[in-house]
Amino acid sequence: MLRVILNEIRSCFRNGSTLFFSILFPSLCTFFLGTLLEGIEVADSVVGELNLAYCIEDSGYSAEAFEEFILALDVEDVVSAEKISANELESAAEKYSAAVKLSGSEITIYNGTNAVQNRTVKALIDGYNQTAAAYMSVAETNPMALMNIELSEENYVKPHDFGRTRTMMDYYAVAMTVVIVFFGSCIAGASAYSDESANNTILRLNSAPISKTAVYFGKIIGYLPLVLVQVGTVMVVSTLFFGAHYCSDPVGNLMLFAMFVCSSLALLAVGVLLNLLFEKMQPWAVLMPLLWVMLFFSGVFQKDIAIEGVSDYLPSRIILDAAFDLTVFSRNGKAVIVTVWSIVIFAALIILGCIKVNSRRKNA
Repeated sequence: MLRVILNEIRSCFRNGSTLFFSILFPSLCTFFLGTLLEGIEVADSVVGELNLAYCIEDSGYSAEAFEEFILALDVEDVVSAEKISANELESAAEKYSAAVKLSGSEITIYNGTNAVQNRTVKALIDGYNQTAAAYMSVAETNPMALMNIELSEENYVKPHDFGRTRTMMDYYAVAMTVVIVFFGSCIAGASAYSDESANNTILRLNSAPISKTAVYFGKIIGYLPLVLVQVGTVMVVSTLFFGAHYCSDPVGNLMLFAMFVCSSLALLAVGVLLNLLFEKMQPWAVLMPLLWVMLFFSGVFQKDIAIEGVSDYLPSRIILDAAFDLTVFSRNGKAVIVTVWSIVIFAALIILGCIKVNSRRKNA
């Protein structure tokens, strides 16, 4: 088994295409995209003056609370709020940054022409919805607790400084690390057995005096150094040579590295299992287009490109969001979830692959 592991390590680092797409390609993309797009896109956007229209088609406590929320923003000079009728909603985009309508318990947002301001309005309404949901939950379970809440105007809203101005180099340093997680690991795993067939070494491998299970696990373990090197190289090169920033502290960077490595292992297991199920599959021809499309609509290459209702559920988008939540906001909740699920998926697929390998032996 040790010989199989060493052979896999040598094969990985002797394969020019694997090294190019695993290490060199993401590093170059980080530099060129981060440099060339810095003048076109901005990582930190200025919202500007937010002129918000609102319409309330209901009455009662919820309507009063919603209007009070909107007017409170106007008092704090966050937005300029104006109440309009339902007939004016359709043409609101021409006069206002955005418009919101409350009908019962449903809030509808009418977007304007500025994407940044649209996201800002959505964030404000999401904050209101979460606060209202928390209030209703407490009111239903323990209404007396609300009577004991004392709100102090002092420090009610606290500004938070992220510590640095983010650049497009920072964005693409994270995005290209996600690219390497998918391309480097999934393609490498899907080549585990097909490369043996292409190199005419599959018969010698099958006739080796060790079990097929030992060969299988030897291949998996043999890919581990490549996973560590490809993720580590992109992060180190982006930081030292291109001036990119990931997390603000070593613990955060270690957590980010662990998440990327675990995600890579899960995708490696996906590739190996696909290779076992489809023995004659050409990974470069089959997986490459699928991965490109998925990454493209996940916002990896351009942050505003997405398919509503679809992109948020793509694995690459989930990993990307977790990485930005950790690097920008220092929140590790999503990163922990991605890491745990990656370990679970890796273990489950490794077991399925082992079962498939043994079934192939019995059939042979």
